Amino acid sequence: MKLIEVTSLKKGFGNLNVLTDVNFEVEKGDVIAVIGPSGAGKSTMLRCLINLEKVDGGTITVEGESFVKDGVYASHEQIKAVTRKMGMVFQNFNLFPHLSVRRNLTIAPTAVFGKSKEESDALCESLLDKVGLRDKIDAMPSTLSGGQKQRVAIARALMLNPDIMLFDEPTSALDPQLTSEVLGVMRALAADHMTMIVVTHEMSFAREVANKILFMCDGMIVESGTPAQVFGQPKDRRTADFFHNILE
Repeated sequence: MKLIEVTSLKKGFGNLNVLTDVNFEVEKGDVIAVIGPSGAGKSTMLRCLINLEKVDGGTITVEGESFVKDGVYASHEQIKAVTRKMGMVFQNFNLFPHLSVRRNLTIAPTAVFGKSKEESDALCESLLDKVGLRDKIDAMPSTLSGGQKQRVAIARALMLNPDIMLFDEPTSALDPQLTSEVLGVMRALAADHMTMIVVTHEMSFAREVANKILFMCDGMIVESGTPAQVFGQPKDRRTADFFHNILE
């Protein structure tokens, strides 16, 4: 079952064309690693998927519903309905610093979606158990390590029960030990068949956990396939050059 279809996606900032022609599909249960050099448009593409950036052209369809078609956006209500199917985890956590871990997780379900405090608290506790941070439920973000903050951010995104999780370089601000904490949670989500799109520089994660690789360069996806295909037998010279440079 196709969860996402992206066709002819274009996005520029002033005279800079960041996305020139992006096309791909996401099937239910896919773990897709998006890799490529800095400036290739990976994070911009992810932000367009969840309407944090407005596209200049193209179509994004989520579970059969388009919120932008041939560059024309649907109604505000339709956009909200479609993008609520996705959760996003950012590079720099984006937790509310003045709220406890519990409030960071429960504020959207209670204030936006009208869930009861009891229901939200129970789900909050369950998800913090899942990411190994049940004991931090009443802690403030300033007391947490970077890895703990990112695991809280993952739990927060899961609070709204998304069908698809988007990760924008979730470990790039972390040292190796903290990186392994976060990747461990992401591996567990993959094992639970969560559909995930992960922009990452962690090649071992991409090779071992993803079932599909998208290699981006020059504002487009120049190669896609299984990890064995893309890592082992890249067809595009830019992909081969990238691996040669990072593995030297």
